Amino acid sequence: MTSYMTPSAELRARVALEKHGFHNTHSLGQNFLLDEGLLSALLDAADIRPDDHVVEVGPGAGVMTALLASRCKQVSAYELDRGLEPVLRDVLGGVENVEVRFEDFMKADLRTAAGDGPWRVVANLPYYITADIITRLVTSPTPPESVAIMVQKEAAERVMASPGNKTWCALAALTQSYGTAEVLMDVPAEAFSPPPHVQSQFILIKKHAVPAVAPKDGRLYIKVVNAAFAMRRKTLANNLKAAFGLDQAAALAVLERAGVDARVRGEALSLPELARVSDALMERGA
Repeated sequence: MTSYMTPSAELRARVALEKHGFHNTHSLGQNFLLDEGLLSALLDAADIRPDDHVVEVGPGAGVMTALLASRCKQVSAYELDRGLEPVLRDVLGGVENVEVRFEDFMKADLRTAAGDGPWRVVANLPYYITADIITRLVTSPTPPESVAIMVQKEAAERVMASPGNKTWCALAALTQSYGTAEVLMDVPAEAFSPPPHVQSQFILIKKHAVPAVAPKDGRLYIKVVNAAFAMRRKTLANNLKAAFGLDQAAALAVLERAGVDARVRGEALSLPELARVSDALMERGA
């Protein structure tokens, strides 16, 4: 009797892409990862567990999706490009614990995405939407346990920046309010199809077991963080005036109540200081 091995996910993807004549769309930032060995190494480091429900943003040709399905309980993959539907059907055919949803993840209901229990995110997504995706995840009322995501190297540097650093920004502050970030692996451009013109890093952001800060009003805190970095050359007082409709005296009173220097700029503030400003605004009735 002759036995046949099931083709690897990488081989199925390459065959399906050619069979269906798929061409990457530059405007969608489609740079696929097809190397099964590399993807396996990334997932080894990504804190994926057998009982996890994983949300994948941008499955592309489905190689990582198939590998995720072999490692966890359930995969919900969000893909914007309907042109990939026949490719993903070929690659994931027979894989029962994967649901592919052809919709914009930025507009998706995260309560539906997450299901009933803890969830994690894995993504190799277009770099132009990196900040929006991370911000949405880390500020969600029901955030994932972790986010393992491919990003441009400069984006990784911003996510892990420190207060006072020139790359300290709203993205860094919101991310670090949610969890800790680390670089898992540098990924060379030639690993992608087609190769991007930037350096890439696969990073892991893990939710804090105990929150880094505990502002009294989470939504107000997010608004304060965004306001603090809205105009980097302006003082925090001026940014608060613009964001919350305060006059000069009211803005300075908020900073005094928060114990923050009246002349400080937003990018100089630490997470606890940003939380104190948020609480001071809440007490004022912002």
